[in-house]
Amino acid sequence: MENKSTDAAMVGVGDINQLPEECISHVISLTTPRDACVSSAVSRTSHSAADSDVTWERFLPSDYDSILSRAVNPVEYSSKKELYFRLCEHPVMIDGGMMSFGLEKSSGAKCFMISARALSIVWGEDERYWKWIVLPESRFNACVELDRVCLLEICGKIDNKILTPHTTYAAYLIFKLAPNAWGLSNPFQRTEIILAGDIVSQHCVCLNIREREQFNPWWDRPLPGGDTEEMSDDVILPKVRGDGWLEVKLGEFNSGDGIDGDVSMSLTENKGGHWKNGLILIGIEVRPKH
Repeated sequence: MENKSTDAAMVGVGDINQLPEECISHVISLTTPRDACVSSAVSRTSHSAADSDVTWERFLPSDYDSILSRAVNPVEYSSKKELYFRLCEHPVMIDGGMMSFGLEKSSGAKCFMISARALSIVWGEDERYWKWIVLPESRFNACVELDRVCLLEICGKIDNKILTPHTTYAAYLIFKLAPNAWGLSNPFQRTEIILAGDIVSQHCVCLNIREREQFNPWWDRPLPGGDTEEMSDDVILPKVRGDGWLEVKLGEFNSGDGIDGDVSMSLTENKGGHWKNGLILIGIEVRPKH
């Protein structure tokens, strides 16, 4: 039997390849970015349609032009597909470098990271307690390192309306620990998420599990911070990110249908005036929950 090309073999009654390319692009744009990439490999016709700006414009947020107009540096791209994957892989600095904007690859949902400079940190501008440093591995031009405090309060806010609607988001504190960090394992830190004035999430976290692991109970002394809080499955621990930083989950919330109001995300430890140091903070990231 004579061999036929893929396109020729697909010609027939109901063959989608007989439709105008713009119609195929519209159909593909109603699926997902992953489906569009798969469709691109089906035939020459679907490849052209799946890679078209008509398709990828639908996967980009409706306000992407407005957000990119706030970029620190102009964002150049040759196609909407290229822009999509650039935002997935290389977040853009916006608002004078106080925040970064990107996309979650599988869904196109918006992701933001709020820099340490844009956070509210108790005594954060007092050099006796915190110092601002530059680290080449940070996406922002400055991080803040905890020198010594007995009251730890870090809070960030983001307008819920700029997030992707009907999406479950998680907020993460992004940080590192200095080699001599201490006092961050006990007592535990408390986190809270408030959406439009309502508390939607509260947890306990332990920023420095290493300090607990190195503690030897035979030394007959408590961990820094006085009476030791018992570890349990409810205490959230940090995880190592692909970029080498640590992240600890502050909580989750659903953006709903454009709920009006701020999302407030906080981490505090203010029990008993226990001293602590060595926390290096880059910011708070808000991204879709996996």
